[in-house]
Amino acid sequence: MVIVPRAEETFDGILANCKIFAKEAVSKRLEYYDRDLYIWIKDDPMHRFELIRKDERSILTTIGLITYKRRYYLDKFENKYVYLLDNQLGIPPHIRMSNELIIKILDLASSMSYSEVGKRVADGCILSKFTIWNTIKNINIEAVYSPNIDRKDFKVHLQIDEKYIGMTNSKNKKKYYTATIFAGKIAGKLLNKTVLSAATLPKIRKLINYHLKERYKVEVDEEIFVSGDLALYVQNFKNHIFCKARYVPDKFHVFKAIKDDLPELEIDKYAINDKNVQCYLLKHLNKDNVNSRKVITILKNNPGLFKTYLDYEYLGCSQEGQNSHIYAPRFGKYANRFSPSTIEKLSIVREAISLNINIEISHLNRDIPEVIDIGHISIDLDTPFRYALDTRWMSFQSAKVFNTIKDGKSIKWL
Repeated sequence: MVIVPRAEETFDGILANCKIFAKEAVSKRLEYYDRDLYIWIKDDPMHRFELIRKDERSILTTIGLITYKRRYYLDKFENKYVYLLDNQLGIPPHIRMSNELIIKILDLASSMSYSEVGKRVADGCILSKFTIWNTIKNINIEAVYSPNIDRKDFKVHLQIDEKYIGMTNSKNKKKYYTATIFAGKIAGKLLNKTVLSAATLPKIRKLINYHLKERYKVEVDEEIFVSGDLALYVQNFKNHIFCKARYVPDKFHVFKAIKDDLPELEIDKYAINDKNVQCYLLKHLNKDNVNSRKVITILKNNPGLFKTYLDYEYLGCSQEGQNSHIYAPRFGKYANRFSPSTIEKLSIVREAISLNINIEISHLNRDIPEVIDIGHISIDLDTPFRYALDTRWMSFQSAKVFNTIKDGKSIKWL
């Protein structure tokens, strides 16, 4: 009988070793890039760059602190000093966090306290509550949307809603406006979707009009659906859209208001357009209930609004659902207080994640220098090279694997 000896280390131990190896690999990759820049510069017949010294730099990332060495040059053409590696990779001076770490900070900050974010955001490091706050305060972020949307013949839908969020310098919660633009729906999934938010009505209107005009290519004489709850600002929102717009009361809010008052009544998109049912509602809905009173007002003044429910082009759904799925649950907790600018930053991250789009980060106090044109340089980043990873403290099995990787050889897993 073959007896298999018990492993000398655990799965978690192997993962820990891999994290260390990953940090070493990133450091060596950066230094390898810097070395190739130096080799190219040495052969430059113009002798534009003069090597001054080699300096060490550390940047905190989600996998931990990355430390690497790079060369410092004098640019004789511009008469200024430059770290060419940082310049070519777009790393601003004096920045101590990677962009992917900042994105993770913003993502976590939308669902937990700053002190908790500091404990979880970087592997092996704990950041203070002040560091998290200061990082968020001193960056700008912007979602990178696709320039054009091919919506084919689908009609554009715009959904409007608000969240009530605790903001600084306010005892009561204030409105934070959210919107979803989409065109088409398949199996309950919204197509060509864009999610937007802003702290003020003028700003959300400006964002919406920009996306409708520039990305969805909506013409001035084209009609879109504007859907939302029964609030007056939602009903009047169509007056602030540059094109034609038809307000459609959100079915969720209309039917909920009716069912809350008349739970025994069966109501759907067909019943709400029946004149007998409308008369029944006018007679029996509770006028003392705010939402019921709004339904009564629509039934009296413009009952034709509900006919849109029968329009096959109307695919509206509730923005309430978008709020609950996309925007952070922490926004709903009364004790939290955010500045409007912080709320917008946290929301942009939630929106970008939901839409699977990129985010651009700019630092308020650190400009990314313009990339220096050093001509065409070919750097072979796929060339194997040795990693200076200390494997002496590892078990025999792990040391064998990592030594193989260090030598640039392939591994055969048995």
